[in-house]
Amino acid sequence: MTRAWSQGRKVRLWHRHENGRVYEYDFAPYFIEPYAVGQTTHVIGWREPPGALRTFKLERIQRIELTAASYEIPPDFDPRELLADAWGIWYTEAQPVEVVLRFHPRVAGRVRETRWHRSERVEEQPDGSVIWRARVAEPQEMLPWIRGWGADVEVLEPEDLRERMMGEARRLAEIYGWQVSRGGATDGDTLDQTFATYFGG
Repeated sequence: MTRAWSQGRKVRLWHRHENGRVYEYDFAPYFIEPYAVGQTTHVIGWREPPGALRTFKLERIQRIELTAASYEIPPDFDPRELLADAWGIWYTEAQPVEVVLRFHPRVAGRVRETRWHRSERVEEQPDGSVIWRARVAEPQEMLPWIRGWGADVEVLEPEDLRERMMGEARRLAEIYGWQVSRGGATDGDTLDQTFATYFGG
């Protein structure tokens, strides 16, 4: 891939999707980006089909062949601008989504001492907790980071991300033998009480 990138030559590659199926594409690499999370590497470029910019995780490429076909990176391609709102490597043509998280006082200092995203805003609360806000291109990419904070973080917005984490919290509670209510508006309170009891929060 790096040889194709440096020589301006397209490749034919076979890429394994998350569903396990392998698909064949013609691809012109525009930018190769190491990604600290999971110590992986991604490549952004022009994929055919569908004739659009796409990102590949290099570890999922099963086979690659250098072709004789040449290409040029468009002069207006700017990976810094493309990834400006990304949490990691995912980007989208849609508008960024505001993600709002509440962090427990015991981790508030750790949250404040690191700049996690270029758009972030951190608001200190009277009880010592912090509200963290950022506009992110693809909030789903944040899930491993959010999970890593365990019961010390609560997703407030967007609603679909909050519901995703609530569902995972239910499953986690059930794995450890806790019966969690699935009914109505009390779900959040039930989960808070369950985890506060279980984890001593």
